[in-house]
Amino acid sequence: MAYFRYLSEIDNDCLLSSFRHLLEEAGLNVSQEFSSAAQVFAEEVTSANKYNSKVKVLISWSDKSLRHCSIEIRSDEPFLKRNTSCERVASQLRYLIPPKKTVSNQMTF
Repeated sequence: MAYFRYLSEIDNDCLLSSFRHLLEEAGLNVSQEFSSAAQVFAEEVTSANKYNSKVKVLISWSDKSLRHCSIEIRSDEPFLKRNTSCERVASQLRYLIPPKKTVSNQMTF
């Protein structure tokens, strides 16, 4: 499974309103059923990879008092393969939703 994770910051208390338009801009469909002010679930509108695996994104609070949230991107694509759809979406989201400024801004694999 391909997996990327990083932390970000926002200035309000609603994850859904903060990220809906950015996820849609990245070509992801935000689930009404599984999303709320405290958690956002989205997935690719169509699978564009040869593994027929959709990329899924989960955004949730890591520390709500500090307004830090966790961005997780995953798919069933092979973990060690480069240039996967998961890696492409993760890079796009890092651009649209910048990582929290820390000493080290590396993605977790």
